[in-house]
Amino acid sequence: MAHLEALVPEVTTYPYTNGKKTGSRVKFPDTAAFSSMNKPSRFEGDIFDLEITGEIPKDINGTFYRVQPDHRFPPMFEDDIHFNGDGSVTAIRIQDGHADFKQRYVRTDKFLKEEEARQSLFGRYRNPYTDNESVRGVIRTVSNTNITFWRGMLLASKEDGPPFAVDPATLETIGRYDFEGQVTAPTFTAHPKFDPDTGEMLCFAYEAGADGADCGADVVSWTIDADGRKTEELWFKAPFAGMIHDCGISKNWLVLPLTPLKMSLDRLQAGGNKFAWDPNEDQVYGLVPRRGGKPEDVKWFRADNGFHGHVAGCYENADGHVVFDLTVADGNVFFWFPPDGEQPDLAKRSRLSSPTCRWVFDPSAETNTRVTASLEWTTNGEFSRIDDRYVTKKYAHFWQLKVDPTRPYDFAKCGPPAGGLFNCMAHYTWDPADEGRTGSEDVYFAGPTATFQEPVFIPRDGGEEGEGYLAALKNNLDELRNDVVIWDALNLAKGPLATLHLPLRLRLGFHGNFVDHRDIEAWQERRAGELGPVQPAKEPLPWQKAFAAARQQQNGHANGAVNGNGVNGSS
Repeated sequence: MAHLEALVPEVTTYPYTNGKKTGSRVKFPDTAAFSSMNKPSRFEGDIFDLEITGEIPKDINGTFYRVQPDHRFPPMFEDDIHFNGDGSVTAIRIQDGHADFKQRYVRTDKFLKEEEARQSLFGRYRNPYTDNESVRGVIRTVSNTNITFWRGMLLASKEDGPPFAVDPATLETIGRYDFEGQVTAPTFTAHPKFDPDTGEMLCFAYEAGADGADCGADVVSWTIDADGRKTEELWFKAPFAGMIHDCGISKNWLVLPLTPLKMSLDRLQAGGNKFAWDPNEDQVYGLVPRRGGKPEDVKWFRADNGFHGHVAGCYENADGHVVFDLTVADGNVFFWFPPDGEQPDLAKRSRLSSPTCRWVFDPSAETNTRVTASLEWTTNGEFSRIDDRYVTKKYAHFWQLKVDPTRPYDFAKCGPPAGGLFNCMAHYTWDPADEGRTGSEDVYFAGPTATFQEPVFIPRDGGEEGEGYLAALKNNLDELRNDVVIWDALNLAKGPLATLHLPLRLRLGFHGNFVDHRDIEAWQERRAGELGPVQPAKEPLPWQKAFAAARQQQNGHANGAVNGNGVNGSS
């Protein structure tokens, strides 16, 4: 007998009408942003003792943390983007040749409000004007971009809001973190940098002057010392209101790459995109003093239009000039934020090149000096990493995801490669004798049905720079499943030392870090003793207080007007 449902005339149950969610049905959009490896995972749980091919080096004892955007509920708008997903943290705990897996969402204020409502309440990417009225005044960050270890906690961060503290052992969310009341800006970078010699955290925020949605040019940089005390805070204006995603630090300078993805409050209030690419604007680099700086001390260097990727290294050479290395694409990588009046152009994005560019900045130069890259290495990649023991120092080695279109790709099995064709993991070495020359390349190909996510470097105890291991997620596009691959960091071409098989699919993540278990244990001991537990923020942010006061005043005026008309009182 036929199933009864087969006898019922087909009724459209797709829950999006004119691009907006209708009804309460839990169904995600039928778009590229929610398909293939980017189909929502929505998974929380633990797997004890992962299946392994090869052998995990016994000297690895720590945790590989990474974070991914993973929408908890179908978005309010059908054309929502990957970047808008709720932060979900992965922990791969490695010890004695074994590996365990743990996955948890970050319980941000947004996450908790939507979980209570069982639906999305926050609208377009970084656009509060498209939110449900019930969540006005709520911090809307999703903490989905990076996960870093700091003084016994993990900080889950996204540059549109404050970080959230997470327990490194359980992945349970502790709460919003404001550095014990010392940092109260509405936004905070997803790329803090850590000085390995001083233990300081160097961090910054852009669009930092109001509520994090004013599309302003206010920037602030901070230094937090190894004891958790804020020792530096410098406020200044950027040349235009654009995106500053990553940064670099040398012994005396913070370098901020200002990308010509421009914000517009008018566009935001009209329900549009936060950013629009400006092909006629310069790429700009801010040189910010680490100590005792004033706004007028910040120097800006301008170069021809380009799109900044992620930073490899940053240091000062013998001349006192700042050497700064990062990938720079020759057009708009974020094609979903096209120039005003234009439509997204994925085909154009796929034709972009992305070399690793070396810039050399003279701190004595005048602000707005025009510069060109001193070196362009045609690595055609992104997501650079170095041996973090060499942050602020001259370095030789970096690793990067590489796009190699000459390699075979099985489109019939895999379809379009979600997130880009990062089909190779590459290790590069600068010429040690001449900072103006490139060196060697060492590449491992994922195969015709796989791509990689951002790597992390795991140093070997007592080793020289680069001696240790590299780990990264592998996307098995034909199976829609992930592995974790571990290589000898100085010999990728030889192939993996070990492959950790996950029996599930994670979404494409952004960033992660490896934390030595001795560091975790040492901080657990300190937190159990004299330091006490991590303290979440105790006060609303200043913009929230101002919003609440304005709303209370507005309600008071409205009540007064009603009472004055005799509705609630005697006439």
